Amino acid sequence: MYRLFCLVLLFAFTAGCANDEEAATEEGTALTIDWLVPLHTPQPPKGEALAMIEEKTNTKLDLIWVPDSTKEERLNAVLAGGHMPKIIMLPDLDDSAAVNALRSGMFWEIGPFLKDYPNLKKLDKTILKNISIDGKVYGIYRERPLARQGVVIRKDWLDNLGLDMPETVEDLYSIAKAFTEQDPDQNGKDDTIGLADRNDLEFGAFKTMASYFGAPNKWGQTEDGSLFPDFRSGAYQEAMKWMRRLYDEGLMNRDFAVTSKTQQQDLVIQGKAGIYIGTMSDAMNLRDQGLSLNSDFELDIANRIKGPDGKEQTWALGGHGGFFAISKSSVKMEKEVKQILAFFDRIAEEDLSHLMLYGIEGVHYEKKGDQHYIRKQENYHRWEADIQPLQQLIGINKQALKSAEDPLRAKHEKLEKDNREIAVANPAEPLYSATQMDRGTELKKIIDDATFRFILGEIDEKGFEEAVKKWENQGGKKIIEELNEDAKKS
Repeated sequence: MYRLFCLVLLFAFTAGCANDEEAATEEGTALTIDWLVPLHTPQPPKGEALAMIEEKTNTKLDLIWVPDSTKEERLNAVLAGGHMPKIIMLPDLDDSAAVNALRSGMFWEIGPFLKDYPNLKKLDKTILKNISIDGKVYGIYRERPLARQGVVIRKDWLDNLGLDMPETVEDLYSIAKAFTEQDPDQNGKDDTIGLADRNDLEFGAFKTMASYFGAPNKWGQTEDGSLFPDFRSGAYQEAMKWMRRLYDEGLMNRDFAVTSKTQQQDLVIQGKAGIYIGTMSDAMNLRDQGLSLNSDFELDIANRIKGPDGKEQTWALGGHGGFFAISKSSVKMEKEVKQILAFFDRIAEEDLSHLMLYGIEGVHYEKKGDQHYIRKQENYHRWEADIQPLQQLIGINKQALKSAEDPLRAKHEKLEKDNREIAVANPAEPLYSATQMDRGTELKKIIDDATFRFILGEIDEKGFEEAVKKWENQGGKKIIEELNEDAKKS
């Protein structure tokens, strides 16, 4: 049932996934779905939860798990290979290969069908617009909070050093320095650093820090409404300098540019780093795993970090984390498309949504009344192994239960809601640029590489400007022109 997707097996998979046009076409016949899914945990899920999903949906799921660190490479290889699994999770709508595949007709347009399903017809129209390509909807979006980013920090280390929670970007620097130099765990060893970061400029620390400095969200607007890329802003460059300062002074992990998310989190869990800048909801898993190693482990969360100008802001997502698309090469018949949509509609029901979020009642959690739950901490590792990976299958998120005895989770939920008040949207989210779709991914690498190299001290401001000019000359200017032209039509 489980296959860990690897490059060696990619093309062998083509031969083993021949489409069965008769699948699930008769009443009562189980629907079979092979599904490409990112894996954020060390191993694919085990246990009975997946079997329960299959039983309740009358579906056999063949989940092809792709390690998160290689998902872009693997996805591009699958898109180029021709034959695909029935369902593919497309995580990044800025990825030109994915958008070109959508525009070329490789996936089913599902927008006209959504009205026929009780849960799918309630999908948010703004988010559907954000994921649309040429005005057409090709997938079930993976619902995400509008603004999830914040600072997760070792509260026990702050207390040991007599420090308060950060309120400004300079506070964050001072805490990172203290966590590196003042023995915050009080073990008498020089074995801690301030910030744990990873090889992801968007969902790691950098973009959140840039937003604190006042940078726009991917695209900014001048007073006359003209769009410009975020890296052309002074705030973006100030954030690079801030990160470089931490790097130069040894206040963050030296290998952050090649560090995965799992490795980044392990630095916090194992007590080697005290600051994690990213998705605030990660705090609970970090806390639970940290407590399993150290009973003094305590975390807190902050979301409103003032920039140098005293303003508070954070960047907003489009309300989604990509979407699930149905392949035309593997699903030939409209009838099967509708059966797959019925599957997505069914797993959006509260019982299966809760199963993929909280686990099995009595095993992974207990309910307290109708609206609250208590996680069974003694079975946390079972939840981590059996349930956590299944969250990658969730489209519509009916996270109705609230933690009954978890102040950290309650604070995360409160701050996530509060982030809406200071969230900065991407004004180009629904806009289209042919050059962006055709060459956006390769052009983005120019700026990403230059940003990493600046933080690592390999180039200076002049070198970064040279990279920006290269971006402009190789297609960036055309992207700016096309997005501004499309904005005038909107």
